[in-house]
Amino acid sequence: MDKKQLFLQLDQLWEHCAKPDKVAVAVSGGSDSMAAILLARAWAEKSGVSIVALTVDHGLRVEAADEALTVKQWMRDHQIDHHILKWHGPYPRNGIQQAARDARYELLLEECKNQGVGALILGHQLEDQLETFLMRLSKGSSLQGLGVMKAAREQNGIFLIRPFLKIDREELRDYLRKINQDWIDDPSNINPEFTRTRLGAVLQQLTDLPGSGTRALEKGVHRLQRADQALRQATCDFLSKASDFSPLGYAALNVDHLLDASEEIAIRSLQEMCLYVRPGVKRPVLSQLEEILFQLKEKKTIATTGFGCQFLVRKGRLYICAEKGREGFPETYWTETASLMWDNRFQVTDHEFASNTDKKSQFLVKILGKSGVDQLRQSEGSEEGFTLPSVVLRNLPAIWSDGKMIAMPLFSYNSKTIGIARGRFEMVFNPKGCLL
Repeated sequence: MDKKQLFLQLDQLWEHCAKPDKVAVAVSGGSDSMAAILLARAWAEKSGVSIVALTVDHGLRVEAADEALTVKQWMRDHQIDHHILKWHGPYPRNGIQQAARDARYELLLEECKNQGVGALILGHQLEDQLETFLMRLSKGSSLQGLGVMKAAREQNGIFLIRPFLKIDREELRDYLRKINQDWIDDPSNINPEFTRTRLGAVLQQLTDLPGSGTRALEKGVHRLQRADQALRQATCDFLSKASDFSPLGYAALNVDHLLDASEEIAIRSLQEMCLYVRPGVKRPVLSQLEEILFQLKEKKTIATTGFGCQFLVRKGRLYICAEKGREGFPETYWTETASLMWDNRFQVTDHEFASNTDKKSQFLVKILGKSGVDQLRQSEGSEEGFTLPSVVLRNLPAIWSDGKMIAMPLFSYNSKTIGIARGRFEMVFNPKGCLL
């Protein structure tokens, strides 16, 4: 393993974002994470970045607490700041590994925010990457899924960094042996009941085939990633020309344009529109997107819901907007802050909040609804909203006081900037995760 090349790779990960002042490393005590923390510390010292180690105690094995304390002692030996995070359940009967993995990320990301950490380094290495590829292949994943883990991606405001995806586990263990650093072997990694263990056996059989090997499979994954990136760019080009990603929180495009595109570009476009409209609710399922496209081909119209979105066709245009769900859209009274996030989509701000703290609870943020539309029809300069389908218009957020709608996105000097109610209130749609 070439440490200089690894450090260069770590430096290159910050080309598209600011290098954080502080990074964290997830350290379970296994060989991968122990190599990750020690290599990352060497890079951090060279780069002038502070570092902290985070260990999650899942409580799934009686040895877990002692292992976390062992990691703490190792970190103390290396003079690395270390924190233990505990998961207290609930523990499901089925899918325990996935539940533990989800809890691990939740705890790690929350602690990163508490610590003021901008990036979390993870110890996933080449075998992890190839096992993930096989798992997704076995489930009929799309090309996007087969591209598997990326070296860097953002999640909940924290960059997840995986600098070891091209490095064999044995290389990392050789590094630890050279510096006389021990590690912990987790017995669950060899438990045949778990999918990951069985995938490891399949991977071994594949790499034993003539002409195969981990490097050959890595090359195949890289080529899939390259093809996926080309399709991502083609989707971006198509959407930038054919679609409308509105600052009012919906997306639309001409149905004929969508159907003229290749099937893969059309499906990816639907996916990106959903991610724009309803970020973080539920990632679009490929089979359901394929069914939506099939219905559009058959009838050129649709009225359905999915992934927290509503799909409908009006006058030859497909609209995708937020769907209220079983619980409906939230109704939120103003609290102790001048700004709040409504429905995880709109940032709502009262610019005069500081001078009106005695009236801080008089405003209610909820949907415009029918009564709000009726008031809007009586207002000047609001004609733009009535070109929208009713479901889009009525489900926009609005600010209410004493049963009267006093502000919403269509009240503005310029609706593209979403400055509303003569500048006191502001509602800005805040999409996350969309390709555009």
